[in-house]
Amino acid sequence: MAAGFQAFTDTGVYQIDGSTPNYQMVQAMSASSADGVLQLALNDAGKPFYTTLPNVSFSFNSTAGPMYGVYASDGVGITVWRSSRSGNTYTLTFITERPCTVYFFLFDRVPPVAGKFGLQVFNERGDLIADSSKPFLRVLDVIYDEYLPGTGWATLGAPGATWQSRTYGMPIVVSGIYPVRQAWSYDPAGVELSSIRVNGNTVSWGTTMYGGGRKPNWSGFREQWHSRFMVLDATGIV
Repeated sequence: MAAGFQAFTDTGVYQIDGSTPNYQMVQAMSASSADGVLQLALNDAGKPFYTTLPNVSFSFNSTAGPMYGVYASDGVGITVWRSSRSGNTYTLTFITERPCTVYFFLFDRVPPVAGKFGLQVFNERGDLIADSSKPFLRVLDVIYDEYLPGTGWATLGAPGATWQSRTYGMPIVVSGIYPVRQAWSYDPAGVELSSIRVNGNTVSWGTTMYGGGRKPNWSGFREQWHSRFMVLDATGIV
């Protein structure tokens, strides 16, 4: 650019390019998950089926479309259950392996009055694009698994998700969860979900079974057994 301010990470990637607003942490929340009734399915006759799972919801407003970071205390596994939007208000519901405290961090465009100290950078239109007093969104990793490779309908032996883990050089939170979600039975409910455990700088992931009813064989779409999530740098956040 002919004029302005630019900043780069230690790997040479733009952190501030002089014109694009950055995602930075604008809100931190925490709440306890507790057993509650959730709708699991609705059949073709209009009959609902329900399950009781430890869950917690966070509602918030977002300017640019939200990004989030989340983790459950004490290394408890967590996954996303539902998301909804009404105008600029968003609600995310998470499931945990057992009742615990869940920590949620919202990343968005930083409002001009956000910081009371440090460096602020504006683009040529007067938009605040970076505020040094707020932690930046930094993606460390994207973890993707196809426990059943490919796409489309299949009938075969019951799939499984082997637990895996990775360790990073800084504290982490997770984001952008696209989970495995398999209902093995409906009455009573038995559901298998992705589960992501964060313990400091280590993340472990696999699936957790809630209730019974797991069968030796399975029919469904392979995409139900695809999983993806992001790992975020939580330095200065946790």
